Amino acid sequence: MIAHLVLFKLKPGVARDDARVAAAAAAMNELPRKIPAIKAWQHGFNLTADAAAWDYGLHSAFAGEVELHGYFEHPAHLPVLEQWNEIATLAFTDFKP
Repeated sequence: MIAHLVLFKLKPGVARDDARVAAAAAAMNELPRKIPAIKAWQHGFNLTADAAAWDYGLHSAFAGEVELHGYFEHPAHLPVLEQWNEIATLAFTDFKP
């Protein structure tokens, strides 16, 4: 199993209630249905008020590296990634728990 964690920092001028944020989050809800390789999928807004905290997070899991890399290039994933890249800075890590 490989855990895939992504942190999202909204770009200046983009607020949590921005329609683009809602659209990107809604699109993320659809990915487990469209990408069978996803074994676990949780995402949402940060709840801790701290200047160092990121705004949004994703925790997902894949059976192995082949499935994870397939997800990266999956045609359902790419437009969602593009949506987020327009409104946020992203950082991620992949590891074996």
